[in-house]
Amino acid sequence: YGQIEFVATFLVVIFTILTVVTAGLLLVHPEYFTWSSVAKGLAFDVPDKGFFTAIAVFGITGVGAIELTQYPYWCVEKGYARFAGVRDGSAAWNKRAKGWIRVMHVDILLAMVIYTFATVAFYLLGAGVLNTLGLIPESSKMIENLSKMYTEMLGTAGLYLFFFGAIAVLYSTIFAATAGLSRQFADLVGLAGVYKGADYKQRLKWQRIMVVMFNAVPVLLYYAVKLPALMVIITGVSIALLLPIISICTLYLRYKKLPQEVAPTQWVSVLLWITTIVITVGMTWYALKQLPMFK
Repeated sequence: YGQIEFVATFLVVIFTILTVVTAGLLLVHPEYFTWSSVAKGLAFDVPDKGFFTAIAVFGITGVGAIELTQYPYWCVEKGYARFAGVRDGSAAWNKRAKGWIRVMHVDILLAMVIYTFATVAFYLLGAGVLNTLGLIPESSKMIENLSKMYTEMLGTAGLYLFFFGAIAVLYSTIFAATAGLSRQFADLVGLAGVYKGADYKQRLKWQRIMVVMFNAVPVLLYYAVKLPALMVIITGVSIALLLPIISICTLYLRYKKLPQEVAPTQWVSVLLWITTIVITVGMTWYALKQLPMFK
């Protein structure tokens, strides 16, 4: 699995770099890019019909809600907690624990930088090329229309690079999501009382069942719905609505479960409260707007 993970990551890195470079080429194509358009796009004005999509993008862009819930599995299985050792209250344990927390900080910082650059590049290509050409990536035309972002900048070769990159990104996404979700739902089955939490064999059995399910169900849904863009948006909205739950749970863990000797600084806690309030209010307002009495 380690080799497959490395290859998938390498391919995604190459495609991300390609996307950033392609977005940079917009600067020499004034028909697709102007700084005035960028300024207009940054204005605080979201059309009513576009808010649904904006919420979906908020949920799945960068490090989304699913990745946030799966990251602890990464930390545990990579040995972060194990290397810190058993909490014994000693100064040595505090030093080791804080050291691994700094490792997580590096993870977060690198993810933020990479996803920010990649997301900005995709936004610029989509807004510059697809919007100018009047193309909407939907239904059976989704892949074809998305490829225009690259072919308009790189020519015919851009089509093959896009397909190569799309396959790499989708494969790595499926690989990582299946690994994470299978563990989460196997634990959920255990919490539901189907098996005892300490029964590793039963957990592994359910994890394998979930691997099959999470690969089969999306395929069946695709052939049943046949609207991939809509499916992505619905998934994004669902994930976005999960963010307030994650935020509130994080506050609970911060004040009820986290050892005080490794607790974050006061200003980090204040930012956590602000983030939780903003996300919760925003998502609650969006959910209420979907009800007839609030429209």
